[in-house]
Amino acid sequence: MTNKAAQLSNQWIKETDAILVTASNGFSISEGLNLFTNDKKLREVLGDLVDKYHLSNLLLALGYPYPNQLDQWRAFARIIEYYGNNYEESRSMKDLKKIIGNKPYFIWTSNVDAHFTLAGLKNVFEIEGDWLEGVCSSHPDKHGIYQLGEKIHDIYLKDQAGTLTEADIPTCDKCGAPLDLNLAGENFEINQKQVHNFEKFITNYQDKKLLVIELGIGPRNQMIKAPSMQLVAFNPKNRYITINKGELLIPNAIKEQSIGYSSTIDDAFKEILTGKSYGATTHGPTPKTPAPSKKEMEKQEATLQKFYPNYMADKAFRPGSFPLYLTIDKKHPSYLHTVEYGQSWMYSMGDAAIVHCFTSDGQYYKVRLGLDKKKKEVHGFYAEAGTFIAIESANDTGAGFSQLNTDIPTNSSGEILIPRKDKLLQLFPDQREIIERLTEE
Repeated sequence: MTNKAAQLSNQWIKETDAILVTASNGFSISEGLNLFTNDKKLREVLGDLVDKYHLSNLLLALGYPYPNQLDQWRAFARIIEYYGNNYEESRSMKDLKKIIGNKPYFIWTSNVDAHFTLAGLKNVFEIEGDWLEGVCSSHPDKHGIYQLGEKIHDIYLKDQAGTLTEADIPTCDKCGAPLDLNLAGENFEINQKQVHNFEKFITNYQDKKLLVIELGIGPRNQMIKAPSMQLVAFNPKNRYITINKGELLIPNAIKEQSIGYSSTIDDAFKEILTGKSYGATTHGPTPKTPAPSKKEMEKQEATLQKFYPNYMADKAFRPGSFPLYLTIDKKHPSYLHTVEYGQSWMYSMGDAAIVHCFTSDGQYYKVRLGLDKKKKEVHGFYAEAGTFIAIESANDTGAGFSQLNTDIPTNSSGEILIPRKDKLLQLFPDQREIIERLTEE
């Protein structure tokens, strides 16, 4: 299978009309930037700030509530100077550019390190921002986006020289307020030009042969993964190559169109570029599984009832649609329900939303969908098939509503399953208040 995967990957690149590269933390890690680890490089980059604020990783350093702006910008400048202004193309980046070649392409990434643009790749959509950009802390939506690369370099030099003062803190040209880094959070301003160009690219190529190359996106990171997999499912001519060591996710709906590399990005790229196997662990593509017979379906239903007797009391139907936008408010939540397939939910606008999840194996957890990482909000998440979910507005910003979106497979029956309250209370006694409030009678 390994040889076949390498050959097919190489062939898919040659045959495709365009390439969509999706990337998250795994690609940054392949380049030597790990936001989550506490290693000797952390102290090399941040110096005395590590001990002063007990910083355990770079991500904490970027979001730490520093008591003064000088230390905040010291941290920003040290990190960005090391990983941004001093960036040199990694082997992974050089190989990626070889893979793209002269093909039409777009990069869709949640990474904020600006490495793709620094490497000369112009068609980029940075969904969580760019740490070389700044926005006004008082009027982020009105006063535009600032390019801060040179300013951050100056701050770094003054920090090293011990001459950094409050006067060096970047401020808004229009109102004089301090600037924030333009990263996902309260003042984040998405680059609308990037959005427009990305949408144009998808419109142009989604009906042609589009190859999605996914780099270092784990199964729980659905913000980019879910929509890109949906693009593949949308068109049988599209193809999907995912690279993520130890954690591959290839849904059944696209398994015939997919190859997964459970390996380092560098090892996978070597095989993809040459069409030869060098020992990387691969999966797929997998032949289509025949649909179960009526007799097999009846057997599955009987087996299910042994585990969930009377658990699903009622069934309702809705026509399949794509995409689905859900707007809720304080008085009108989305009550507990499940559907016949897994779902990716994404925050769209308004207040944050709280999603209560009850899994088929008896676990409860909740997810807060929004843009404010300080409140532990995430842009999106994936609910496994069989999970009962209820969604309510956090009612936290004054918008008065929360809008979310999800994708409904066009080949779905649209079946919705509604749980019985008494059975839920038996299984989840600790969540009585939630169940009582969010179970439809």
